[in-house]
Amino acid sequence: MLDIDVSNLSIGRQQVLTSLNLSLEAHQFVAIVGENGAGKSTFLNMLAGELPYNGSIYLNGRELNSWDALKLAPIRAVMEQHQAAPEGLSVKELVAMGRYWSQESDADAEQRATRWLSRFDLAQMGERGIETLSGGEQQRAHLARCLCQLDKDLPGEQLLLLDEPTSALDVYHQHAVLHEIKSFSQKGNLVLSVMHDLNLASLYADQVIVLGNNCIQHVDSPESVFREDILERTYRTPVHVSSHPSFLKPMIFTEPRH
Repeated sequence: MLDIDVSNLSIGRQQVLTSLNLSLEAHQFVAIVGENGAGKSTFLNMLAGELPYNGSIYLNGRELNSWDALKLAPIRAVMEQHQAAPEGLSVKELVAMGRYWSQESDADAEQRATRWLSRFDLAQMGERGIETLSGGEQQRAHLARCLCQLDKDLPGEQLLLLDEPTSALDVYHQHAVLHEIKSFSQKGNLVLSVMHDLNLASLYADQVIVLGNNCIQHVDSPESVFREDILERTYRTPVHVSSHPSFLKPMIFTEPRH
């Protein structure tokens, strides 16, 4: 579904990432992890079409840069790390903005928006101004907008790009949101999500991409990647890994500095 063969990616004169060779299939939730400055957001921005690259990126067999914007909109949605919304919008209007590509009526767009607001525990906030919401509530509203954008009668082979989608959420909403995102991937779609919480990545991701030293260091299952030797090398800190008592997924523990 997504085939990446990029020799290098630069911002200005600074080379940020090199040798990006990767093929990812649908039906997957893929977490992108690594230290601050490893290039995680840059990698995501490249796939969002915001940065030029040397090489090729094929989405569903077609070069990413060759897609018409309106035809790409129902196939790829992006939630950036820092999302801004036009002033004066209600929460429901923000979510309904995801339907800009469609030719459906305003009523139909509003109906879809209402459904996604409910899925993200925002049903009672639709008429409020987006600026009145807390940081976590705004984060959920932008996630609802992305999935409203990709809402099709026959889902499949769609790409959802997320940059730290749970960074402002409490524990309840972290799991509620990741459940929705995981369900979306299981319907034949591909999710790539930058994540700093390694334990959440372990619980929900099918594959993990580890970035470091300007390139991809590892691509594998959480069980294969979340090992003490790999994590200590990646994060330069002592790490202990044990199994979750219910799901047998690796859980990561770090040590305070003395």
